[in-house]
Amino acid sequence: MYLNNMKLIEDKNLTHSNYYNDTDYVSNSILNYLSNNSPEYCRYMMDNPQPATAAMKFGSALHMNVLQPEEFNNHYKISPKFDKRTKQGKADAAEFANNNMFKTVLSGKDYDLIEMLTLKLMKDNDAKTLLTKGLKEHIITWHNEEYDIKCRGMLDVYRPEQGIIVDLKTTQDSSYNAFASSVRKFKYYKQAAFYMDAVRAQEFYIVAIEKNPPFSINIIQLGNDLLDKGREMYNRELEIYKYCMDNDYWPSEGYDYLNKKSERTIHIMDSDIL
Repeated sequence: MYLNNMKLIEDKNLTHSNYYNDTDYVSNSILNYLSNNSPEYCRYMMDNPQPATAAMKFGSALHMNVLQPEEFNNHYKISPKFDKRTKQGKADAAEFANNNMFKTVLSGKDYDLIEMLTLKLMKDNDAKTLLTKGLKEHIITWHNEEYDIKCRGMLDVYRPEQGIIVDLKTTQDSSYNAFASSVRKFKYYKQAAFYMDAVRAQEFYIVAIEKNPPFSINIIQLGNDLLDKGREMYNRELEIYKYCMDNDYWPSEGYDYLNKKSERTIHIMDSDIL
């Protein structure tokens, strides 16, 4: 069951254009840096936002094409092929870049793949129903009163009346066993609990589609046991984040937050590496 210590905040200054550069709110991604790396790394990433990778750009383009197709052409441009070995080709490429400097440019190959994935999703009745009804790419901000921390999230699809959140993810393998491994590796259950608690949602679905033909699709609903584990995990991360903020202390590895002492020596056993 969701926790009752969240209070939604209406912040109209946080938009899709500045969401990933925001420093006022804590996101699930920031919390991941704490547990996957260290508080020191988390602080560095907060102070030095990294440019989107090619995979991230592809994912964002796919999301917009599926969830907000009416907005796609306002944000993306497909690059034609230019023969930059010639003077004319170089001039055409420069003109294209100048005319589209405020848009994200996609290769024809990436765009074709995005179109194929979108078409496959829209032909699947269950996936289409989950992805086309509700608020799309919906930004939420809230105050976690227990730790006095402001948080943010972006919900792919949110149906407030039904208390349903839907997340679209690409994967190499959408089969049950393989995607269960992805859920564990990328801690999707923590992300789900983080968002569900914020808006008091009751159900969280993942629409997983493979990036290679035949673009197989699977729909996953996370169970309460996993959500409880995710809830415990994100609260532990918020506790660490709060301690680091209050004390302006961002150690690397080996700090025992429970007993407030350093434990810098790491003991590696043969069972860990053999």
